[in-house]
Amino acid sequence: MKVLLITIAIGDKYVRQYNDLFYESQKNYALKNNYDFKVVTDFLDDTYKRSNMSLYYQKMLVCTQEWSDDYDFIIFIDADILININSPPIHSYIDYENCIGIADEYSQPSKERRIEVQKLMGCETSAVDYYKLCDFNIQTDMVFNSGVLVLQPKIHQDFLYYVYNRYIEKSITHKRGPHYEQTCLGYELQKENLYKVLDNKFNAVWALTKTNNIENISLNKFFNDNYFIHFAGGVDMDKVKQLH
Repeated sequence: MKVLLITIAIGDKYVRQYNDLFYESQKNYALKNNYDFKVVTDFLDDTYKRSNMSLYYQKMLVCTQEWSDDYDFIIFIDADILININSPPIHSYIDYENCIGIADEYSQPSKERRIEVQKLMGCETSAVDYYKLCDFNIQTDMVFNSGVLVLQPKIHQDFLYYVYNRYIEKSITHKRGPHYEQTCLGYELQKENLYKVLDNKFNAVWALTKTNNIENISLNKFFNDNYFIHFAGGVDMDKVKQLH
């Protein structure tokens, strides 16, 4: 079984931040589990590189590179995720069958408390409404977070390439900005029933727990209780070093 852990960090500012805060934990996790490890620092497709929004779509191309078919699994991980070295190997954690592994962020910190988080932030209060913001109509209570993807390139490359080509141009000027990418992917995954829901520990979004932290969980405990800690939105990123 050959596995690649891959992340994308493009632009001097983001590369420096990634190297300073997250590189070591991701590299060490890959070494521990005998995964190959790759950091992409340039566009896999530079057709739309003038648009910042196209950055978010580069992840959908990791299964269509000349090296992609060398792997049974490609684990994509955002460049703002800190990995707890005690985490188990993600590629064998569940049986993915022919599906893509992805976490449902609308169940964080729980399905009920997530609605409270949305209210506090003045955002939509249902998964259905989340997708409607991008003109997708789907009956669901799940919103997938594309920060961690468990991919099987031989199975998923055509699907991901289809999603990339269908939505990349619309993303450039879309009012939803970065949310448009994961909305498109989440919609297509659910429409095609091509997903397996990951344990939230593999994409634990700290900002969501912090916003509704009724248990007064410290960042240190959150880190110790989870596997991949996602510092989405840059929340408390200044505290990452103390967790190393």
